[in-house]
Amino acid sequence: MEKWSRLSLLCMFAVPCLGQTQPPICPKHIESPTYPPLARQVRLMGEVTLSVTVDAEGNVQRVVALSGSANRQAPKLLRDSAVENMQHWTFSKPPTAPYTEVIVYDYEADPSLPPSGGPKRLPVLTKIVFDLPNQVRISTNDPFIESSESKKRL
Repeated sequence: MEKWSRLSLLCMFAVPCLGQTQPPICPKHIESPTYPPLARQVRLMGEVTLSVTVDAEGNVQRVVALSGSANRQAPKLLRDSAVENMQHWTFSKPPTAPYTEVIVYDYEADPSLPPSGGPKRLPVLTKIVFDLPNQVRISTNDPFIESSESKKRL
């Protein structure tokens, strides 16, 4: 089952690359990123902008986290997670090598998802949206926080 879902996922990612007018550098293999558990627990969110250098064979040679807007860098936990994930991707052969692409990982909480934990022991949910060629959005549900109000309802 996992093999088929990865194959269909990869086919979905390749479609946006077909309509580009510049020579495309499309992903051949994508590892789904995770939301770092500690970052999720403390509700750490933000954008991580990566400069990705790809060699002539489409392998990731180098990944560097760039400074964010207004000279702010994304939190280290998120930067490390994005960099580590990108190192597992492979791409189609680029038109020139080395080829550099900028890819943005956006870590965010999704208020439409029910909170994890709590009296119902709901699971941690992570939703990943790939807007290729240059954006990855990683959304998660917030952890349940017990308040005096929620104690009264139980």
